[in-house]
Amino acid sequence: MLLPWVIPTALSTLGWWWMFNSLYSVVNWTGIATGLMDPPGPNWLGQRYYAMAAVITVNIWRGLPFFAITILAGLVAIPKELYEAAEADGAGANARFWHITLPLLRPVLAVVVLFSTIFTFSDFNIVYVLTHGGPINSTHLFATLSRMIGIDTGRIGEGAAISLYLFPLLVFVVWAQLRFVRKQTLLGRADR
Repeated sequence: MLLPWVIPTALSTLGWWWMFNSLYSVVNWTGIATGLMDPPGPNWLGQRYYAMAAVITVNIWRGLPFFAITILAGLVAIPKELYEAAEADGAGANARFWHITLPLLRPVLAVVVLFSTIFTFSDFNIVYVLTHGGPINSTHLFATLSRMIGIDTGRIGEGAAISLYLFPLLVFVVWAQLRFVRKQTLLGRADR
């Protein structure tokens, strides 16, 4: 279950690159064999929206185990007595979810969203190995764009500025998320 998270990102992305390859695409072959696609199938890494869909798919596949384990830990930490008391009071499954599970999982979900945001914006390997930021610069992240401008064109200063642009943005996101988590934690303590 943790395999996508444990395998080195560049190595697993090479496997996905092969699966999305325009000539030998396993994804296209499967889609054509099952009748979901017309031959020859889309050029996953050569067309703008398909390339973005491929990058998003690999990113979700890569991060899902970590986030699932984190949410599972949050679910296990919820006391069973709360569910038993709610059930004794006549609360159904939906009411228990909306009034017990979700409020107690909010801090965990906020941390998961925080890590997901940081990992997505800073993951260089997936975009670089799959698309190199293409086609027509449509899948660039700040990391891949700064490498292209700084290293490939030799404009080191511009590349450094692009890579550092993300830092204040992520600091603000982290600050907002941590403030939200702290507020939810204080509200949860006040309710008890």
